Amino acid sequence: MLAAFPQFLRPEAGEIWLQAAILGVIIAVTQFGVYGGLAIAAGAGRGVLAGHPRAEVALGRAVGALLIVVAALTLLEGWRSIAG
Repeated sequence: MLAAFPQFLRPEAGEIWLQAAILGVIIAVTQFGVYGGLAIAAGAGRGVLAGHPRAEVALGRAVGALLIVVAALTLLEGWRSIAG
């Protein structure tokens, strides 16, 4: 964030502190919306999964399989970039 933030501040566009404050508010609002929505969805999903132990196991296995597939694809892509 600190690496990308300064590129959006332009001295010719006005006071730097005001631009930084406005960008800070925009970032805070969007982060609250995204992560707040995710927290609400996770809380609702937890309630559903707590009542269905088999669904919880199935979801855990599906996420584990997805992580294995992503790791394999990452490894394959790494080998291709070295070999090619």
